Amino acid sequence: MAPNEEHVTKLVNADPGLPRSNPTESYWQHIPHPLANTQSPTLPIEANYAIIGSGITGLSIAKTILEKSPAARVTILEARTLCSGATGRNGGQMAANAGEEYMHLAAMHGPEMAGRIAKFTLRNLERMQDLIEEYDAVGVSEMQRLHKLRVFLTAGKFSEFKESIKRMEGDHPSLRGLYTILDEQTVLKLSAQDFGIHGAAGGALIPAGTVWPYSLVTKIFADLLKKYSDRFTIETNTPVLDVGHDPKSTTPFPYTLRTSRGPLRAGNVIYATNGYTGHLLPSLRGSIHPFKGTMTVQDPGTLVPNQGKSVSWGFHYPPTHDPETGRSGFGLYYLGQSAKTGYFYFGGENARVDDTISADDSFVGENSVSHLRDVLPRFFGENKSTAWKLVSSWSGIMGFSSDGLPLVGRLPSSISGRSGGREWIAAAFNGYGMANCLLSGEALALMALGERVDWLPGAYGLDEKRLGSVLTAPESVKALTAKL
Repeated sequence: MAPNEEHVTKLVNADPGLPRSNPTESYWQHIPHPLANTQSPTLPIEANYAIIGSGITGLSIAKTILEKSPAARVTILEARTLCSGATGRNGGQMAANAGEEYMHLAAMHGPEMAGRIAKFTLRNLERMQDLIEEYDAVGVSEMQRLHKLRVFLTAGKFSEFKESIKRMEGDHPSLRGLYTILDEQTVLKLSAQDFGIHGAAGGALIPAGTVWPYSLVTKIFADLLKKYSDRFTIETNTPVLDVGHDPKSTTPFPYTLRTSRGPLRAGNVIYATNGYTGHLLPSLRGSIHPFKGTMTVQDPGTLVPNQGKSVSWGFHYPPTHDPETGRSGFGLYYLGQSAKTGYFYFGGENARVDDTISADDSFVGENSVSHLRDVLPRFFGENKSTAWKLVSSWSGIMGFSSDGLPLVGRLPSSISGRSGGREWIAAAFNGYGMANCLLSGEALALMALGERVDWLPGAYGLDEKRLGSVLTAPESVKALTAKL
């Protein structure tokens, strides 16, 4: 029996709390960066911009402000170690889902906005690759420019995808040719060459990339700290407990962030908190909810050739629910391969709703891991009972919104509960942070600096219409129960 709406409502509206102090160890972080626990001897007293969160979004915001505002003092506050949230725990995929989501986006926002969103995510991926090269991080981050093979495991999902691509290309001729559609026979026939998969109803190739996200973010943070040492600090192991505002303040720092190490006064407060947003911003509970993901690293040995320089994979299937176990499959597996070791980085959700709508990454479900170990070899035609060697497994917390789009912009007082108008948010990337975070962070930083930003999709904004209609807890429940 699928979870009822009342139970799902309770889960999405729950306080996610602070990031857990004892998270599972992500393979990406098994060699901690020297800055993992960096902090000042004493907490800074004041900052023009206080950024909560040290993933790719927080990095982008800090980098943009430091570059654009020569006098600004910037402090990043991180509850745990550096880059220990979603960015440091994800699947390492640099891929957009523009084509898959186009029909849905066009129905909700119209074809013009759907096209803007598609182009924004594709441009974000290009900027990610440019950033990696700019900071000479190709080697340390193991970045690969390649193609992603999106595999559709049922004829129905493949048909829906092709219709979405057809509509997107018809509405936006500049996007024609982005996807190369492959039929079932072609996908299977390629197994003896580069990237073939067993059990597919069809597939599509799209330009994409893979990256070691933790290594990338920590390297750039190290460079920024060196370059802006007089006005940039990162305070790890410093959770923000609450945020206050003094409307009568005559100083440039009317906000006070109470942390585990004392107060920090700030001129602007920026939330790059993703799945944990609801803890400090209770009004967004339900509109944004945490979603717990499971990742594994598996070693196929010599059974599968190393294709890490040419292809990554995504596997799409209709969401499932098993009434006997209470476990749901959420419709997507994602897979990359290390060009160095041949290890597979494989993730996807097949778990009870209580374990998925959760902000607790202190454990990884044994059933979730065993499911991923059982599924992966089959895609490559290996149906033996012995699973591949498990190198690592962990969990991570993503942030999902009720309408499937990020929130990027100034927080209205109706959400923050405070006057002042200098609180900002970039969060809820719905599992596609690598296709959204960098440019979303840059856009938000420019807004906070008072610049006009007309290239961010308007559907990402926090206008009252969105907040009062599609960005609500009931809409989150509706979206989730449709998959359970």
